[in-house]
Amino acid sequence: MFLDRGVASLRGCPERGAALASVLGVMAVGLLFASLITAAVVGAYGVSSSTRSGVQSGAAADAGVAAARQGLYVVGNCAGQAVPGTYASAVAPRYSAKIEYFGGSTWIAGCPPVTATEVRITSLGTAQTAGVNGATEGNVTKVEAILKYLVPGIEPSGVALYLYRGGTVESNSSFDLTESPGAGLMVKNGNFDCAKNNTVINGSVLVTGNLTFTGSCTVNGTAWVSGAATLGSGRISDNLTAGTVSPNPPGTRVGGTYTHSAIIPEVPPWTEVAYAPAAWVDSTGTPYEVRTLGACALPNGNLGGTSAGKPVIINALDCALGPTASHNTTVTLTSDVVIFANKFDFSGVNALQFSSSTSAVHKIWFITPDQLSNEQPTCTAPTQGNFTVKNGFSINSPVEALLYTPCAFDGANGFSWRGQVIAGNYSSAKNNPTFTFVPLGLPGVDLETGSATPTITNPQPGSVVSNREVAD
Repeated sequence: MFLDRGVASLRGCPERGAALASVLGVMAVGLLFASLITAAVVGAYGVSSSTRSGVQSGAAADAGVAAARQGLYVVGNCAGQAVPGTYASAVAPRYSAKIEYFGGSTWIAGCPPVTATEVRITSLGTAQTAGVNGATEGNVTKVEAILKYLVPGIEPSGVALYLYRGGTVESNSSFDLTESPGAGLMVKNGNFDCAKNNTVINGSVLVTGNLTFTGSCTVNGTAWVSGAATLGSGRISDNLTAGTVSPNPPGTRVGGTYTHSAIIPEVPPWTEVAYAPAAWVDSTGTPYEVRTLGACALPNGNLGGTSAGKPVIINALDCALGPTASHNTTVTLTSDVVIFANKFDFSGVNALQFSSSTSAVHKIWFITPDQLSNEQPTCTAPTQGNFTVKNGFSINSPVEALLYTPCAFDGANGFSWRGQVIAGNYSSAKNNPTFTFVPLGLPGVDLETGSATPTITNPQPGSVVSNREVAD
């Protein structure tokens, strides 16, 4: 009996030691899990705080963009900041938004001048509550927004030659329309005739009507013709789309592909321009000066605004014969000039020229108003008449000119034009004329679509080009 008790006692001691080890093992595992749970909780809190700070800093950066954009609508607001060109807030939402403008080839820090075409706002936003446990990634966010920059005045638009009812060119005519958007010459409702002796059109043509070559005419571009294309001895260097063609097939008279179709791109509608001086403002929003033409005669000398360099509208609508000029007259522009008249008849004037007083570009608009709002040109004869030039009429570089008339353009004998022509009635250019496209446009209208454009009174941001988060 005593022996059994001793053995049992010996057996009981190891069992008690093993139980203790088990308890210690369970405790160690528990501590490990507790540590993991604690680390997970702490890590999750750090991630959560980083997410929170990222949302806050992103919202602050966006607020900086909004503040800068709003400020750019107000004249002088950008330059009036504590640091000109920087919008900043030291309280929530905290941001620093810096302004740059596109200067033609590079971005320049500072408030945009009227020559700017785009603005860039770079906003650095700071979180109200920073991340914890080393989670600092969301503490700051940088956002970059690029916007168009709009200024008052005239947005250049339109093609080189818009001849609503068509026209004719002949006798060594030379037209450089290569920079014109789409087709450089457009006919809305009529025919285009290229007649006689070596006319060259560098650019494309779009004719809602018939196209006829009766001489050695060359179109160095593409032609779209809704009706018949009669090529004669002429040539189209690129493609031709026409309702019919003669000869058929056109062979080498078409350098590209001929497509038999009367479906062509749409020509923009006629734009009706009235005498509305209030529509003409400069890049600061200041209206053009308005005055009449003394003795209804163009000066052989300076013509421009009363204030140096400021644009002017010359109202010659009461001149029964339109503006007149003497032989060998050089009108020297000292600013941009708009002349409103019911006709411009320079057919009896030799060597009438328009030049700039300096190397600066000056623009001149010759406008005969369309007095009837019926979505087509209305030339009200006998009060209104054609724009007629002969014998050395010249628009000299760097002057740029736009003609708008519901009547016709009639040019002959070596005239030279830089700019645009918009004519309602069947027009003509004969005997060695030269034409170079430069876009000028008209106020309140996009000449490429015929749609109205909004009038703005001061420089301001336009549509968003891009908006993105960038690396700090």
